[in-house]
Amino acid sequence: MNANFLNVLRSPLRARQPWKAVWIIVSILHGPLRLIFVLLYFIPPRFRPHPQWTYRQAVGNSLLKFWFSFASTVQLRTTKSLEPGSEKECFIVMKPEPPDSYLGVARDKMIKPAAVGGMWYPKPYAADTDSSKKIILHFHGGAYVLGGVRPMECGKAPAMLAKAIQGLVLCPQYRLSSEPNGRFPAALQDSITSYRYLLSLGIPSSKIVISGDSAGGNLALALLRYLSEHSKSLPQVSALLLWSPWLDLAADPNAINRHRNEKSDYLTPKLLKWGLRSYQPSFLEATHAYLSPINNPFTTEVPILLQHGAAEVLVDEQKAFCLQMQKLPGNRIERFESANAPHNIFLDGQILGFMDESEKAVRYARKFLLNNA
Repeated sequence: MNANFLNVLRSPLRARQPWKAVWIIVSILHGPLRLIFVLLYFIPPRFRPHPQWTYRQAVGNSLLKFWFSFASTVQLRTTKSLEPGSEKECFIVMKPEPPDSYLGVARDKMIKPAAVGGMWYPKPYAADTDSSKKIILHFHGGAYVLGGVRPMECGKAPAMLAKAIQGLVLCPQYRLSSEPNGRFPAALQDSITSYRYLLSLGIPSSKIVISGDSAGGNLALALLRYLSEHSKSLPQVSALLLWSPWLDLAADPNAINRHRNEKSDYLTPKLLKWGLRSYQPSFLEATHAYLSPINNPFTTEVPILLQHGAAEVLVDEQKAFCLQMQKLPGNRIERFESANAPHNIFLDGQILGFMDESEKAVRYARKFLLNNA
């Protein structure tokens, strides 16, 4: 039976028509009332999810939580285009290599390499002016089912990172698992295609940094592991930046509701369930190293920086992963904790009211790269 059809059968009732349309209408009608309630409820500091949060942060976290709950309930899908659109020359299309170039778990009978869109920040790479600059290959978050690379989808984060390192950022529009034939290893194939594209421009691997936020951090680690396992095929990068990475796809998503930071984070069990259900292939356990980096440490010469919020629900797995990696000889991994911050302020700092904390984390990443890469 077709895997996409099976995913439809497994999806919640409110993600199928006509109930999906009904739920969208109800949410639209209910939205203004919820907004008024949130705006009034958090005026007294004692009602805010975290004692150190501002009114702006409490409202931002609540509204983002509502958005992700709605998007995952109806399983909102947005079509990704390979047309440049208003981004013009900053949006590019990267052609895949022949299928035999994708090795190990990246080779699949059903999922084949495909063309990958990509967005350059702040401008496209030019060999005559940018050959000495650091190039960051950044993968966006969204539980593998949401998100994108255009400015309207990823905000200020890529441009802020590019400015901090005085270099360029390329964000691949990897296939989402909410799309047909988007399950693993589609995103991994697209990450390999993107890395090969940078090398084809003549950029040395010593100038390339891999980066990823949330599920994009999971993908960034998968690419780093792939490069470690297939070093004869592809050269290793100079560094890895992880921003609130999603590291344990085998964990019970409902555990979020029991976590001490549940109120101070916007991640919802529905979102993680949707992501896992659509991304995990039937032939791999969720504990597999390419799905869940936690409890699967590996040796790498690449220096790693992991940033996370102290008030996010994934904080325990992030700390545990760092300890596991640090125990292996030769590994260099640093952890930067953003005080009082929820999940992924790198991407969502502007919405959440954590831009100061986001900028501080980016400045630390710049210092990390200057000292290690």
